[in-house]
Amino acid sequence: MLPERIFITELERRYNEGVLRRLTRWKEESGNSLRKLAAAIGVSYTSIGDYLNQKYKANVRVLEDKITTFLDSKEDNLQRSKNPEFRWISSSELVWEVLQTCDEGGEMGAAVGPSGMSKTKTKEEYGRKNPETILLTASPTRRGFSRILKALANSVAVGNSNMAPDDILRSVINKLKSFRRLVVIDEAQFLKWESFEVIRNIYDATHSGFVYLGTPRLYSQMRGDWRYDWDQIASRLTIRRTIQGITYKDVKIISDFIYHPGLSKSCIDFLYHVAQEPGHLRVMTDLLKKAVKFHEVYDAKLDINLFKELKNMNDF
Repeated sequence: MLPERIFITELERRYNEGVLRRLTRWKEESGNSLRKLAAAIGVSYTSIGDYLNQKYKANVRVLEDKITTFLDSKEDNLQRSKNPEFRWISSSELVWEVLQTCDEGGEMGAAVGPSGMSKTKTKEEYGRKNPETILLTASPTRRGFSRILKALANSVAVGNSNMAPDDILRSVINKLKSFRRLVVIDEAQFLKWESFEVIRNIYDATHSGFVYLGTPRLYSQMRGDWRYDWDQIASRLTIRRTIQGITYKDVKIISDFIYHPGLSKSCIDFLYHVAQEPGHLRVMTDLLKKAVKFHEVYDAKLDINLFKELKNMNDF
């Protein structure tokens, strides 16, 4: 067996500028932290940090081979199924923080806010940039533990319709133990208590990340106001974020994206007022889209009078 080499040649220290640019671009576009990036590539956090700062002391070529293999498998995923309506606004940043924290640390977290506040769009964007993420959505007809458990089993490709719930649960746990992933459950306020308990069981056994997204009703359930059993679930939430409202800057970001030349201040002020009502970010966005369509198709003047008329006409 040959001894490990101590000295690194100049050639082995030389950076491939193309690989360095690709990794830098991937980090920025994916929104991944250095720790998650390092874990995905299979190297230490320090190595990736030193490489990006061009201070890596070991064999750069070996590290770049690993980086190239990683990028070749991931870059196509970043471009697929683009979410053209996703914008970085204050509510997106709060939800993203919860998603990334739970993904990287195997934590359980929650983000709540009124409907129409970009929770779902942010979840979808995170899933696009991190394709291994499991995205589930509860509903009035998909709230019992058996439905949620089967949906989770389908996502990790285990179990079948003939298996007993206990067997499906064991299969899901075994799969997530071997390949830890982030599980995001949207509209979580619809979940029954038993569903939360099954998820808690999976979380305790696997330490996969779990995130609940929902309306403020979700917190009132988890606080244990009427049933002490909820304490076991609420106590496991290591990060919680509440979306309070939409800022003026948020409205400006969205309006500039939908109507590139830019709206007058009076129009932005009116849209900001519309967006302050609970859940009305979606309503504001729909109103803006309709006004722009009237402007482009019917040559209507895009001013505050058009916005007021459309709002009154459609009872936004």
